[in-house]
Amino acid sequence: MRRKFDERWRQTITTTVLAGQEAGEFDTAVDAGSFAVTLSALLDGMAVQIALEDPDVPPTRAYDLAMRFASSQLGFALESRRAGKAGR
Repeated sequence: MRRKFDERWRQTITTTVLAGQEAGEFDTAVDAGSFAVTLSALLDGMAVQIALEDPDVPPTRAYDLAMRFASSQLGFALESRRAGKAGR
């Protein structure tokens, strides 16, 4: 069960990266499959820290760290979360 979930999750990330590469939004030099494995491992680790209520890794920090990692690897500009909330 867990293995199928992990495979499906990595496939979703891979598909998203490939679509972004085709649209010119992500760096085409990035191997989508390797990125998917790395990002999913990072998110899994962050989820454990959140579940254990690690004060150094609250959900907002985990989100920010994961998004900074993704933007640095895929080469997209990371918009400020505050700017995105201005319209809400």
